[in-house]
This record gives sequence, C-alpha cells and structure tokens, in this order.
Amino acid sequence: MSRHKPARASTSPDRVPEAVAVIKSGLGPHMSTHHTIPRIMIAALKGGAGKTFITTGLLAAFCRRGLAPAVFKKGPDYIDAGWLGLAAGTDCYNLDTYLMPSETVVRSFVSRSLGKEIAVVEGNRGLFDGVDTQGTYSTAELAKLLQVPVVLIVDATKMTRTAAAVVLGCREMDPAMTLKGVILNRVAGARHERVLRQAIEEATGIPVVGSVGKLASTNFPQRHLGLLPLHEHPLARDFVDEAASLAEQSVDLGRLVRIAGDAPAFLCDLPAASEFPEPGTRAGLRIGVIRDSAFQFYYPENLEALERSAGSLISVTALEPAELPDLDALYIGGGFPETHAEQLAQNVVFKRSLLRAITRGLPVYAECGGLMYLARNLCIDDRVYPMVGAFPIDTTLQKSPKGLGYIRVQVEKPNPFYPVAAVLTGHEFHYSFVPGLAEMDASCAFKVLRGHGMDGVRDGFWQYNALGTYMHVHALGEPSWAEAIVRRAREYRKANANRGNS
Repeated sequence: MSRHKPARASTSPDRVPEAVAVIKSGLGPHMSTHHTIPRIMIAALKGGAGKTFITTGLLAAFCRRGLAPAVFKKGPDYIDAGWLGLAAGTDCYNLDTYLMPSETVVRSFVSRSLGKEIAVVEGNRGLFDGVDTQGTYSTAELAKLLQVPVVLIVDATKMTRTAAAVVLGCREMDPAMTLKGVILNRVAGARHERVLRQAIEEATGIPVVGSVGKLASTNFPQRHLGLLPLHEHPLARDFVDEAASLAEQSVDLGRLVRIAGDAPAFLCDLPAASEFPEPGTRAGLRIGVIRDSAFQFYYPENLEALERSAGSLISVTALEPAELPDLDALYIGGGFPETHAEQLAQNVVFKRSLLRAITRGLPVYAECGGLMYLARNLCIDDRVYPMVGAFPIDTTLQKSPKGLGYIRVQVEKPNPFYPVAAVLTGHEFHYSFVPGLAEMDASCAFKVLRGHGMDGVRDGFWQYNALGTYMHVHALGEPSWAEAIVRRAREYRKANANRGNS
C-alpha cells in the first residue's frame, strides 16, 4: 500500500493567484472547438450531505479572490441554484440530461463558461443516483459527459476508516469518472480529521482537500429537502459570507483551482449564433413575470428565451396592492404561495385586475405555485384562502409530497399553448393536489404518463387563454414552450389592436 503526503488546508489565498494565472493563460481570445475550460464538480454520497452549503462557500471564496466563476446546478432545482447564483454574483444555470439532449447540455455549459476563470457544477443527490439501477442521468454521468473532475463531499459523522472504503468504492464504481479530491464534512475534531485523512489518502491516493467541522450556527434554516429559499432567508448575504469564511478556513482553495485547471480540453462545437444569443430579436411584446418571495422559481434559460423572442420582460408582484400592468402575456412560476397565503388572499386589488385580464383573453402560463394562485381557493389545514378564481378548482396542501421528481405528459385536449399529441417532459415538486378533478376532466389538457400531476392521472388545467400545470419545463428541453407563449402574446396584442380600431 502506497503512502501519500496529506493535503494541508490553507487559510490564506497565497497559493491561489499562481493557479489563476495558469488558468488565464489558457483562455486566449480566439477559441477553437477544443475548449479549455477550468472546471470542477462538487458531488456527495447522498442528499443532505452539505453540497449546497459548501459549494456556496467555495463560490463566494473564489469571488473574494478575484475569480469570475460560471456556476451550474445538476438536475431540476431552483432553491440551490438561487444560493449558488447569489454566491457567484451571476445566474446559475441547470444541466439535466433527462430534461434536454446531451448535446444541448454540453453546448449550454461551454457557451456559458467561456471567458470565465472557473466553472463550478454542483451535483444532486448521491454521485451515482439516477432514474434507474444503472444510474442513468446521474451526477457521475454528467461528470463524464463534461469531462469534469469530481470533488466528493463525505459526511464523516460517526465514521473513520470506513470513509476510505466509501471513497475507494466510488472511484472503482466507474473508473471513467475522474475523482480528484475529497472534502470531509461534519468532522468531530482534529483527531477525527487526522484519522480520516490518513485512511482515505493511503487507501485511494485521492487527496483530502478540505475538512469542515460540525456547525453550531443557526443561520442555515432548511425546509423540505434543502435550504430555505433565498428570497425567504432573513439574512441571505450573511449566510453567503459565513459560508465563504468557513470555506477559506477549511478548504485548500488553491488546490481546488489547480484541479479545475488540470481538466482536459474537450471537443465541442460552439452553439449556433441563434441558439444562445444575447436578447436582440425584439418583437416589441411585453411579457409579465410575477417575481416576488411567493413566486420565485424560474430557470434563467426560460426567462432568456422569452426575452430573446418577445422583447421586454416586466417584473410584477402579487404581494402589493397594485393593478396588473398592461401586458401581452403573463408567466407565473412556482414558489411557496402557502407561506404567503394570507397576504395573497388579502391583495384583492391585484387579484381582481388579474382575473379581469384573464377573462378578457390575456395569455397566462402558470406553473405549480402559479396554478395554485389561479385556482379558486387554497386550503391549508382547516383554513381556506381565496385566490384569483380563474380556475373553478381548489388546491389542498398536505404534509407530504404529492409529486416529486420527473414528470412526462401527453397533450390530449386542445389548450392555449401545446398541440394535441405532443409529449412534454419536465419535473414536479409539490405538496398540494386538486380534489374532485375528475368532474372537471374536460378542462384538463394533459394525461400523466410519468409522475403525479394534479391527481395522478390529469394535469394542465385551462380556462380562457390561461393554463396551469404542476409540471415545470426547461426552455432548452422544450423550446416550443417559449414559442407558444410568444405566439399567444402576439395574437392577443393584435386582437386588442383590432378592437381598438373597431
């Protein structure tokens, strides 16, 4: 058995600038299709192991040292992506080979990473966890697709030499994946760290590049499956700063940067000019987006797709007593309307103006929380909160998830946005459901092929030009989504103009 000198975590940035200079030298002004992108993936053995907290800290620490990162989240996720984006000072983009073709994932990654000094990808769930026993669509598969070196977070709670067996197993499970480092988390003390570090490095030759102790801080509240959403955290910036300081104290940042810089160049055609351009093709349309602490779940790619095709995105809030502005269409994403139920219910001015616009034909696309908001009532325990009332249905919140994971539906009935027979893929995460939906079957456009939807059978409720669904789609995987909203917006504007001229 060979012995390897343990890596030593550094609390100073002295070793970082040298590595940064190497990275910058590889980013010339004229890039060929062999792209040099310094990159790392932060993965773990399971969900809840501390990936997002540690990745948030690493990103913020890199920014403190002058690195401009590109940041990505593997899989369908809004909450973690929000924290990562705040820490990096830029949008966090999602990479998911279940929701979009592999070649689209690669081109999105490359196009958003070029010109950045380091690209950081946070995995999801366990390293090899996917939709089946083969780990299809797992974090490990994404790592191989992007040829990105993996740094594995190991929750060391009540474990010593067994950690070495676990790391060794991950390396041997798929030798085509490059495992380049380990970060220990929830370490009990100096002796615990020493035993863990020596056992892992002697058994595997993989360096331990960081060791994070058990946290006593109460600044990391959680809900459901992870961190509290960014917009609901009372001290979001403090959270990020605390995470950055901990990363500086606990992780060898210089070594991580060098691991990223050693990632191989790989062959990839840059996206066509029309695929990921800056917004520029202006149709002069006004697309509203409700963005507040109640409705906060949006993929940046979705908003970019709308802005690129439509023209202007108008931010709207459902929490302030103001009428809906003049719009050609409205997009309501997911969120947690249940935590704002009373405020949403009491905002009669906005609700009435939105309902009036919908009955006049305003195209509205509502996902998950947006669906709940457009319904008649939101029922929580023994309380009933009146919502907009555009849909003659109620939603009921329960304690455990009704829909969690990927969802696939087939369009069976005419509706404002999708053609009949189309098959759509997305994801769902909701604790609410729609009781008595069978009586309203004629207004449900989707048949659920995988997942739960509204009642295990149906999804896609529509009235007028408004459609509500528990399914979240990604614009890079379902490009017809943005095209349909813009088409409806254009038709609505033309109809209004004709009415004005008559």
